[in-house]
Amino acid sequence: MTTGRAPAELRSPRRRSQRGMSLLFALLALAAMMLAAVALVRSVDSGAVVLGNLGFKQEATGASDSAAELARAAILAPGLDLNVDQPSIGYYATALDNLDPTGRVTSAGNKLAVINWGDADSCTCFPATCSSCSLLPSPATPVNGGRATARYLITRLCPSAGAVSATNVCAKPAGVAISQAASRGEIRLGAESRPTEASTTPYYRIIVRTVAGRGTVSFTETILH
Repeated sequence: MTTGRAPAELRSPRRRSQRGMSLLFALLALAAMMLAAVALVRSVDSGAVVLGNLGFKQEATGASDSAAELARAAILAPGLDLNVDQPSIGYYATALDNLDPTGRVTSAGNKLAVINWGDADSCTCFPATCSSCSLLPSPATPVNGGRATARYLITRLCPSAGAVSATNVCAKPAGVAISQAASRGEIRLGAESRPTEASTTPYYRIIVRTVAGRGTVSFTETILH
């Protein structure tokens, strides 16, 4: 009786098929790992883009404070007549109620005036979906160390230009001045202090448009008096 290993051609083909299945499973696992790696890279890239856009948006919004201070200084400039329009500095003596600062609200059914911010698409809506595009803001000013550029437009919250009067009533703060009581801490009928109307200036509306990195645009609005 002879013993020994069977020739290779007589070995069971089942073992050879099992080796082929192992290779197939390995290839499938490798493909799944590659897909997972690609998805992870795309997720990280998308997150970085979102964070970058948020950072530029915050930078543009923060830089608008400097432009608002410049607008305030322009209002307080000596010799400036606030009763008439001053387009060279972006100042208008009326409220401009039908104004769409962003140019995204006006439509063919409800045409509003828009501001010519100086960009290529500022007046693309005229005359199809906006009533006018003739309002000019202030000249462009570098802010935030030159990393952003801002322009502003100031409106006085009055129905018409000219001096404030009984026929041109402007929006004002509801401030009052309390007259000093003769006897502090003493309450007597007929001797209480009376509120008197305070002399206040009208409200002013400051609209700032700031352009930062990657073309990020931010709009802010400030009301002051």
